[in-house]
Amino acid sequence: MILENNPTEKNQVIVIGLEAADPTLIEQWARDGYLPTIQRLMNHGSWRRLQSTTEISSGATWASLITGTNPAKHGMGFYHRQLKPGTYTIRKKYAEETATAPFWHSLSEHGKRVAILDLPDTYAIDNLNGVMLVGWGAEGLNSKQHSWPPHLLTDVFSRVGHHPLEFWYQEKPTSISAWKEFSEKLLEGTRRRTQLAKWVLSQEPWDCYVIGYAEPHWAGHYFWHITDTRHPEYDPELERACGETVLRIYQEVDQGIGELLSISPNATVLIVSNTGMGPNFSGQHLLPQILEKLGHIQKPSPKGLKQFLPHQKFGPYYAIKSIETMLSPQRIERMKRVIPEKLWDHITRHILTMGNNWKHSQAFEIPSDYSGAIRINLKGREPNGLVEPGEEYDRLCAQITNELLELINPDTGNHAVAGVIKVKDLYQGNHRDELQDLIVQWKGDAPINHLESEKIGRVSGMLPDKRTGAHMVNGFMLASGNDLRKNQTLGDAHIMDVAPTILHLLHEPVPEIMDGKVLSDLFA
Repeated sequence: MILENNPTEKNQVIVIGLEAADPTLIEQWARDGYLPTIQRLMNHGSWRRLQSTTEISSGATWASLITGTNPAKHGMGFYHRQLKPGTYTIRKKYAEETATAPFWHSLSEHGKRVAILDLPDTYAIDNLNGVMLVGWGAEGLNSKQHSWPPHLLTDVFSRVGHHPLEFWYQEKPTSISAWKEFSEKLLEGTRRRTQLAKWVLSQEPWDCYVIGYAEPHWAGHYFWHITDTRHPEYDPELERACGETVLRIYQEVDQGIGELLSISPNATVLIVSNTGMGPNFSGQHLLPQILEKLGHIQKPSPKGLKQFLPHQKFGPYYAIKSIETMLSPQRIERMKRVIPEKLWDHITRHILTMGNNWKHSQAFEIPSDYSGAIRINLKGREPNGLVEPGEEYDRLCAQITNELLELINPDTGNHAVAGVIKVKDLYQGNHRDELQDLIVQWKGDAPINHLESEKIGRVSGMLPDKRTGAHMVNGFMLASGNDLRKNQTLGDAHIMDVAPTILHLLHEPVPEIMDGKVLSDLFA
C-alpha cells in the first residue's frame, strides 16, 4: 500500500487546499507576521486571487477546482439540496455523480503516483495509482467515508485517531464554554490532520500529493460574528473568550504547511483556496416573498395538514431551518445513525419542498447557501412549464433582474442587490439545466431583515442561519518552486485554472473538456 522509504528528489507537486480560507485575512496576517510560512512562500513565489464558482453555490467550487470544468459541465450545483431534473423536488447529489473527472484520474492513468487526502466533494476509485482518503474530517460529506486502498482509512484511525468533529452536524454553541470547546476541537482536528498529512507524505516520493484542510471552513462559518462588530450576534464577552479562533486555526495550518515542506523541500507547492469568507448578510430568505409580491410565484392555498408543512413559511430556506429547529442536532445525529444514509437524504430533501406550488408559478426560488437562486418554470424543461423558451424567457429574466435591482435595505438606505447573473450567459454544458437560471448577488454590506421597493412594498424576516460567515467570490493561489516566479503578485485567475496548471507542472496533457487554462505566467 505505502512504501516505507523517504522521498527522493524528483519533479514533485504538492497541493495544499485550504477550504474557504479568506485571501484578505491571509494577506493581512502574513504581512503582520502571524503566518511566517505563508509569508516566506509569498517572498519566494507568486500570489494571486482566484475567481470562484461560488455564485452558483459553495457546492460547485471544489468540483470546478479539481476538474477544471464549469458547473454546467460537471453538474454539481448546490449538491446538498439540488433540484432534480424534470421535477419540482429537491435531492442530494453525491460526489460520484460528478460528470467530469478530477485531474488525478489522468495522472493515475499515465503512471503518476498520487496521494489525495481528504479533499471535499471527492470519491475514491478502485485501482488508483496511489492512495486516497475521503471524509476523515469533512466539513460537509457528500460521499461515504472511505479510502483506497480500503484499509487506509483504518490505518489512519489507528495512527492519528478520528477527527474531533467527525460527522458533526451544525450544532451551534450556546455558551462561552461550548464555544471554547468547539474552538479547541477545531485546533485539535487541524493538528491531527497535519500528523496524517506528514505520515503519508513521508512514505514515498509521490508525483502529486494533495491534502485538504477543512478547519478554516468551519471556523469561518461559525466564528465570523465573534470579531465582526457589524453582525447582530456580535458579543464583546465572546470576543474576549474566542476572538482569536480564526487566527489560531490559520496559524495552526501555517505551521502544518511548514512541517510538510520540511519533508519535501524541493517540491513545487501550490496552496489554494476554493472561496473566501465574509459576513453572512444574505437576503435569500426573503426571495419567495418578493417573487410572490411581484406575481411570479403562485401562493398555494393548502388545506388540512398541508398548511402546517414547513415550506409554507415562505419557501425552502425556512423549511430547512424549521426542520433543524424542530429536531435538535443531537436528535438528528442519533436518527442518522440508524436510518440508511440515502434513505435519510431522500426523505429530508422531499420534506423541504412539500406543499410548494412551483408548477403553477412563473419563477421560484430553489435552495442555495448565500446567493439567491431563481428557477424559471420553463416549457420543455419543467414538467408543467409555463414560460416559453426564447423571447418570453429572456423577457421574464430581464424583468425579474430589474425588479430585484430596485430592492432597498431600509436599515441602510442602500440597494441590497449588487447584481443578477443569467446562468446561461455564464456557463455552457450538458448539465446547465440542473442549475438555477438567475443568480442574485447580495451587496453584503449589512444584515438584511427587510427589503422594499415601490412594487413590493416591504417584506420582512430574519435570516434563520446558524452560520454567521458565508462564502465569498474569491479564493487564492500561492505558488512556489524552483522554476516559478518569485515575490510576485499576479493578476486574477480562476479556480478552474488550478487543475490544468497541475497537469502542466507534471508534463501531462490538458484534456480538451477543461475550461480552465494553464497559468503560464507562474513560470520564470
